[in-house]
Amino acid sequence: MPELPEVECIRRALEGLLVGRTLSLDHIARQDIVGSLSNPRGQRRGPVKPIADEQLLHRSVVDRVLRKGKQLAIGSLCDRWLIVRLGMSGQLLTGSAASERCDHVHARWTIGGGASLAFRDARRFGSLIPCPSRSELEAHWQRLGPDALSIDPMDLLDRLRSRKLAVKAGLLNQQIVAGVGNIYADESLFRARIHPRTVCTSFRHEHAVRLAESLREVLASAIEHGGSTLRDYCSPSGITGSFRLVHQVYGREGQCCLICGAKLSGARVGGRATVWCPTCQGRRIK
Repeated sequence: MPELPEVECIRRALEGLLVGRTLSLDHIARQDIVGSLSNPRGQRRGPVKPIADEQLLHRSVVDRVLRKGKQLAIGSLCDRWLIVRLGMSGQLLTGSAASERCDHVHARWTIGGGASLAFRDARRFGSLIPCPSRSELEAHWQRLGPDALSIDPMDLLDRLRSRKLAVKAGLLNQQIVAGVGNIYADESLFRARIHPRTVCTSFRHEHAVRLAESLREVLASAIEHGGSTLRDYCSPSGITGSFRLVHQVYGREGQCCLICGAKLSGARVGGRATVWCPTCQGRRIK
């Protein structure tokens, strides 16, 4: 968390606030949250190499705000980019939200016109990654699988059925498909009526079509609801997402299925807590 819908909501909000305006770096409180293309998480141990303000878009005019999977990238007119990895608890806050939440703010900018932009991350799993050009950004993002919001069924099928692992674990692998985390993997598999322990090598075209469609529908609906706020996530203005109110399986182990009324099952799949309906999702595909 945040996953694709939450990051897309942040991207849309920032696009309206930042494009065409100049960013000025006010301060960087922790140099160790600044990563690199070769070390995305940053230098968390040992001496930290100071970073030039220009690499963090100081005095840069924002040209566009892009996203792939769970990663965000703010680009400037001079083709300098800043990738933002939000990790578990990262937030990008603006306006009153940026000034009210002063704890755990690791970097702060002034937006042309006087507003603030703050990068806040209580658990410090996120990072800021300077990137010198759009071409290097694209090369970096090539390491990720196709974006889940526009995944093609045949592409999904090719990427899944070569892996001998549970489909739930496959969806969480960002090199297979980018943007899906625990929430939307459970919700998409439920909508597609596919058991989370189904081994990827048993996938057929019909299953990939159902799953790709379910991924697109679930993610689009979550974006419309402003994302899922469970703990830390909020929009740049501080507004929480409401998609959690319509989760059909995630976090509902032991409760009744909203479709058939059966008791929802739960277990760890691929190392992550997983919930499914034993009736609607049936047995593993064989």
